Amino acid sequence: MASDASTSATTAPLLIDAKETCALLCLGERRVWELSNCRAIPSFKIGKSRRYCPDELRAWIRAGCPTEPGAGDRLRKAVRP
Repeated sequence: MASDASTSATTAPLLIDAKETCALLCLGERRVWELSNCRAIPSFKIGKSRRYCPDELRAWIRAGCPTEPGAGDRLRKAVRP
């Protein structure tokens, strides 16, 4: 049982919130919000909150941080076929 608790504590989260996304991308909250609203950053809307997949954000960075509208949707299709 102790090994189960230690592995769950070290497992990376599947989705992160906007504050963690700002820290990961070194961007301000307003810029993350703007990029999310035009769908330049891949994100999920869950209720009234928005969540981000760290793997998709890393793919966004590897793609050169595209800021044109819809870039996040295209990256999501590339990461998750």
